[in-house]
Amino acid sequence: MANDAVEDNKAEQSADLPLSDVGLVGALARLLDEQMVKKVIKPRIDAPKVPLLKAYKGGQSELVVQIGGDVIGRYKVNLAQPRIVVDEDNEAALNEYADKHGGTKVVITRDETWEKSLLQFAEYDEDSGLIIDSRTGEVVPGLKYEQGGQPTGSLTWTWERKDVGRKRLMRHYQEGDLNYLLKEAPELMAGPRPNAEDDQH
Repeated sequence: MANDAVEDNKAEQSADLPLSDVGLVGALARLLDEQMVKKVIKPRIDAPKVPLLKAYKGGQSELVVQIGGDVIGRYKVNLAQPRIVVDEDNEAALNEYADKHGGTKVVITRDETWEKSLLQFAEYDEDSGLIIDSRTGEVVPGLKYEQGGQPTGSLTWTWERKDVGRKRLMRHYQEGDLNYLLKEAPELMAGPRPNAEDDQH
């Protein structure tokens, strides 16, 4: 619980920085995460999440992290994929369908394995708006189609061209180009600064 409070506090502090700087601190925390205690810097790794999800509402889905013109990597807002799920408002119809097709257990509940298989083979018919079992061609009641494209609440990080972004960031870190940001993230300055040999793994 106390750890959650510390993480929330650090996330609020990060909100005071421009999104580009929050992303840069997040990238540095990822780089150092391999060499330092995860518990100390994990909140910094995740710090771009809240401001980038807010920026997504304004149309920004990606943050290119760079310093001195060198691209380090990218944070990208993950979007929910379209999928077919159980329609809780019409679950009785699916139970009836499950019973007819061997998808129930003795206790008269749907078999989770059967349901997972059904959802895997269920297809949304754009023209009719119905869900079809592609194995049998039957309309499956009790399922609905969920549109994708909404933020999932998570981000994806990608280093620029494999290890190029990692090496660039390490160089800028070693040369002191990030010192202005490290005042806001003193836990990233703990211990000796890594050298080029430390990054050869």
